[in-house]
Amino acid sequence: MPVSDDDSALAAEYVLGALDRSERRDAQNRIATDPAFAAEVAAWEARLDPLLDRVAPQTPPAHGWAALETRLFAPPDDPRPRSAWAWLGIASGLSTALLAAVLWLGEPMQRAQGPLWISDLVSDDGSVRLAALYDAARGEMRVSVGGDAPAPDRDFELWMIAGGGAPVSLGVMPHTGSAAMAIPEDLRAEMVGATLAITEEPAGGAPGGQATGPVVATALLRRI
Repeated sequence: MPVSDDDSALAAEYVLGALDRSERRDAQNRIATDPAFAAEVAAWEARLDPLLDRVAPQTPPAHGWAALETRLFAPPDDPRPRSAWAWLGIASGLSTALLAAVLWLGEPMQRAQGPLWISDLVSDDGSVRLAALYDAARGEMRVSVGGDAPAPDRDFELWMIAGGGAPVSLGVMPHTGSAAMAIPEDLRAEMVGATLAITEEPAGGAPGGQATGPVVATALLRRI
């Protein structure tokens, strides 16, 4: 069904990143539950993404990565542990894309074989956080999980939602830390611009591959 002019404008503002935190969270909830609105968001992404092609790629100087690591990580004589999420909080001057390349892909961004897509999923109360970085050329996704663990005998499961299609499980997530997963070839085309969602499921994952638990967080995969 076609959406209203107001919803189309909302979808455009969401893609442009012009919404405040509360409005963005509301929009993410609609993407997860309203197929027509999710399709409108995808349509705006298709319209606006070609603008990125006009930006010529730039290779940072070799010393840049060493300087970045020096700023990110505590010196050897500092005994306080630092997590990726702590650094996201204090390194406000660094872009999400740059942090993703260093913290989750594990190698400089320019070594990637193709476009990278990032998604940052945060629960409404901020207690659960998952960052995902998808390398479209390799068909590989890296995730970093932080915050509270699921309830006893429960697991967090990651889902991909493309357009108005049914959620497809990408696997059970670690309770903390990071993991890498290969995306099946038949899903790779749908991953581009899809919505990711976390649900809380019985230990081992949703029975029968159908989501049953509450939705913890949702967010779009965005090209970087």
